[in-house]
Amino acid sequence: MNENYENDYDSCPEKVGSGSGEEALPSEEECIRAEAKVADFIEGLLSHMRLRADAEVTRENENIRIKIAGEDAGAIIGYRGEVLDAVQYLALWIANKSVKEFIRVSIDAEGYRQRRSETLKNLAARLARKAVRTGRREVLEPMNPFDRRIIHTALHDFEGVETASEGEGKDRHVVIIPKVERAPARPKSGITEIADKRYGTTASFRQKGAGRGKSYGAPRKKPY
Repeated sequence: MNENYENDYDSCPEKVGSGSGEEALPSEEECIRAEAKVADFIEGLLSHMRLRADAEVTRENENIRIKIAGEDAGAIIGYRGEVLDAVQYLALWIANKSVKEFIRVSIDAEGYRQRRSETLKNLAARLARKAVRTGRREVLEPMNPFDRRIIHTALHDFEGVETASEGEGKDRHVVIIPKVERAPARPKSGITEIADKRYGTTASFRQKGAGRGKSYGAPRKKPY
């Protein structure tokens, strides 16, 4: 697995203990304060957005979980979870603003995270099998850090492939790399580049029609 896998959470303000090799944990008091701040933030956000939805906030040690449900809960998800990811990042930042060790925050709405996770895992497995079969890389569309993490984790132990993240910013995406790669097939003519075969799209073609383009060789004589 490429080292880029480890960098896919660079946008998350994770803090890891040092020295003993074990991750240091926040105190119970810090967790309680963080939970209260996150709960106030989510409730205020839903109220400000005038959404008919409620948030259930629970905590287990340093892990804070929020579940949003209600008639307007879909509005907090957004296109492919973009709004939900943004809200989760803000909640994560608020929870860790004044603590020394990392507190985890996860937000879900109407079970979206589970559905999205299953979809991405199925996609990853299907493309990994294709990569092994063809010996060629499979490039996925740009994804946020959370979705990329799901792909990486799903294929961590998949035999015959490894994963890497490439690109910057919004263009960052996962590439599934077969461990045995094959060179791209070459055309029989030996030409490495294949011409664009978009027929009937140019203005010249539409105006002149088929067979009315330029002729090559000696010009035809007029019949007079």
